[in-house]
Amino acid sequence: MATSTLRASDANGRTLDDPTDTQVHDLFADLNARRPFAVVERLDREPAGQFYFQLHLDYVGDQNPDADEPVDVDYDIEFRAGGPDQHYHARVTGEYSSAGTDLAYIVYTVYRAWRTGDPQLKTLLPWELLTFDN
Repeated sequence: MATSTLRASDANGRTLDDPTDTQVHDLFADLNARRPFAVVERLDREPAGQFYFQLHLDYVGDQNPDADEPVDVDYDIEFRAGGPDQHYHARVTGEYSSAGTDLAYIVYTVYRAWRTGDPQLKTLLPWELLTFDN
């Protein structure tokens, strides 16, 4: 039996071992106010728990839950590549939408770059190194 290399999960505890790109896309698309985040972890890298991609949905502006109109959202994206000194964050906002490219597409493109180890990952967004004060 093969060992899983990726594990995706969401805020509801739904877990997918070795998810396909379509399954991860669907997991990201299902984010909402009750399930605002998803994480995809690499299980084939050491140290364990130190290689992951995390996405958090954030509603912005005035939202009318009774209105039948699109809501405004931003995404906070993080990836960690081995430890606290390699933990990066970027916020994807409406300013990234252009020429019909929506935020979800940008998020998915960044995820695929992370999943495939594409060296262009660090140039796709204005990443900031996260620091954690004790």
